[in-house]
Amino acid sequence: MQVKDNIITARNVVKTYGTFIALDNFSCVIPKGVTGLLGPNGAGKTTFIRALLGIHPFQGGCIQFLDYTLPEDILAVKDKIGYQPEVDTKMLNTTAMRYVTHMATMAGLSHSSAKQRAFDTLHYVGLEEARYRDMNTFSQGMMQKVKLATALVHDPLLLILDEPTAGCDPKSHDQMLDLIVDLGKKHGKNIIISTHLLPDVERTADNVVVLNHGKTIIQGELSKILKQKGETINLQLRVSGDYREFAKILEKNDFEITKIAETINVIIDRKNENAYLRLFQIARDAGMNIRMLTAYHQSLEDVFLATIKNYKDEVVING
Repeated sequence: MQVKDNIITARNVVKTYGTFIALDNFSCVIPKGVTGLLGPNGAGKTTFIRALLGIHPFQGGCIQFLDYTLPEDILAVKDKIGYQPEVDTKMLNTTAMRYVTHMATMAGLSHSSAKQRAFDTLHYVGLEEARYRDMNTFSQGMMQKVKLATALVHDPLLLILDEPTAGCDPKSHDQMLDLIVDLGKKHGKNIIISTHLLPDVERTADNVVVLNHGKTIIQGELSKILKQKGETINLQLRVSGDYREFAKILEKNDFEITKIAETINVIIDRKNENAYLRLFQIARDAGMNIRMLTAYHQSLEDVFLATIKNYKDEVVING
């Protein structure tokens, strides 16, 4: 992949808080398009976002944002990034129109341009009939749309959306994902989505970057990652005995387990013709019967859970 196709290149970024290492020589490449930023709590996602925004300066390494190098050029890129924070930024006793207009002027637009852009952007996100309502009356889904409008109003080169569907009801959740898809596919926006909802990433993103312990453990085109993982078969099974005990037995026999509940999710090598027979043999030896066994389509969640569980070194899958 050529550098010109990348919106962000991070190299050996280090960020610590006291003795805690939040980013540990973190490196990643984020191409133009829509990218999902994934990882368990404490993986470094929020720290990376704050480093991009210049909120938390990092101690080592560099981040290339198009032709700009961070942290040296942080002031020059402020108006080129739009940020939708997870935490509400609601202003009391003001309308959505006034608030988004204010945020547009903060990004450098003249008052007249800011007012027109706020008017148009609130219409785009579906709040045209609520522009002049007090935001105190807004639902959580409406507030998420206001935050998206403030991120989008100055037409930035990069949108960073932190948990953009948090608190949304099913209808608002679906509308938000439709907006993200439209921004990425139709309008060609570069977007980073940080979320714990993996199906949202599958629906909206072209690429993913997965972090754990401050490092990148997998990155690349989503379709290629899922295709590569397609060399395995995902099985869901149920046994007659104690499923937790059976899962432990399978792990001792080198089976890869991604989920342990009343049903157990197991990953096997597609080329391993004896895997099915071994499953039944292990069950018999344990005095159990396999009562259900089905194959299912591997999702991003399956890949994520397996990658985090088996994390050792960085895995890079470039598109």
